[in-house]
Amino acid sequence: MGLQYGIKEVLDVNIVDFKTKNPVAFVDYAQATTNEVTGERLDLTGGRGNAKQMSFDHSKAGTFTLTVPLVDLNLLALLTGEELGKGVGSIFKREVLKITETDGAPSVTLSETPVGNVKLYKLKGLRDTGEELTITGVTAKEVDISTPAVNGEEVIAFYQYAAPATSNRVSVKSTKFPKTVAIYGTGLARNQEDDSDYPCHVTVYKAKPQQNMTFTMSGTEATNLEIVFDMYEVKDASGEGTYIDYIFENDDEA
Repeated sequence: MGLQYGIKEVLDVNIVDFKTKNPVAFVDYAQATTNEVTGERLDLTGGRGNAKQMSFDHSKAGTFTLTVPLVDLNLLALLTGEELGKGVGSIFKREVLKITETDGAPSVTLSETPVGNVKLYKLKGLRDTGEELTITGVTAKEVDISTPAVNGEEVIAFYQYAAPATSNRVSVKSTKFPKTVAIYGTGLARNQEDDSDYPCHVTVYKAKPQQNMTFTMSGTEATNLEIVFDMYEVKDASGEGTYIDYIFENDDEA
């Protein structure tokens, strides 16, 4: 079978921990996977016109870029170097509430149980904060107020509450960095000779995400993640340093 292939499909990618081989993420929704190889060449020049006489190639390097249209929290955690937190942290909340007045004792009911201080302000206009209200006590979600206020008057509450037990937290910490992984990808390649699709397998033996990251949340465009992995050599069976391998299957008999 001929060696000419047409390729127009993205890879399904498995990312595993380099040391433990435990799975980190499975991506079957990537927009693109890109392998870029670079290197340097030292030219020796001399003679009349200082022409090139010979050269030495060196410093070959490579990157593997994964572009995804879905925000995978496992990939974010891989980029930050910090494991996903489960049900940890506090969440800031701002909400507009209405005063309930009973026998001259105004109060409001929060939608969540607060952790720490609660601040209340009269609503001014559509969204601005007005006079701060004096709080006399907080019991669970009930907040008692001593500042005079009428029944149904709108106020703004600021407070924090504990993250739900099922929530996931992604943290960027100054002392945590991306870990080393291995990447295994499977795609399709169409052979020109028989016009049939065959599996194409890609192995990045050792890689680490670059630390630079841009995470944009926009009102006009969907959030994309682009993760660039630096590749590192691993010695193969013959002792050659290898960054990446591509294996193309076919129907040729052995």
